[in-house]
Amino acid sequence: MADRATASIVIGGHIPRSCISGLIAAVELDGGRADWQGEALDDTSVRNDEVLEAFACELPGGIFQETESFCEQHGIAFVRGSGSCAGAFGPERAVFTGKGPAAYFDLTESDEVVLTRSGLRALGSLEAIETWFASAEFTPPPVTIVEGEGASAQACELCHG
Repeated sequence: MADRATASIVIGGHIPRSCISGLIAAVELDGGRADWQGEALDDTSVRNDEVLEAFACELPGGIFQETESFCEQHGIAFVRGSGSCAGAFGPERAVFTGKGPAAYFDLTESDEVVLTRSGLRALGSLEAIETWFASAEFTPPPVTIVEGEGASAQACELCHG
């Protein structure tokens, strides 16, 4: 059995209406819920001017694997925070702005971003360090449901049923 942890994900930005059911299906496959007590999400959970939040317990690796993959395929921004699994991995924040690759940041148990000495040396300048920390603090914007733009309904169905 894989090492598991709790996790939450915040999703936002431009979401084509044709992708909403695929996004909800991905969250469901990951065991995501609207709250820690287990209320399910559905298509009406994705609303303009609000972010979509999902919570899950016992996720392998503390990762919303299907949800994160779906969001990356469709350019939908997210931030995922996951807890630690003693002896296996520490807490982590994944940040995807909707473009480029996702970035991953180690956290303390108090949800503070950690920069290691080797990471500090690799960044090299105070300006680069400030930029790195700013990227870790990214917050997805509220959802804007897009009609007829972005991914087509067929593309969303092909990606995720």
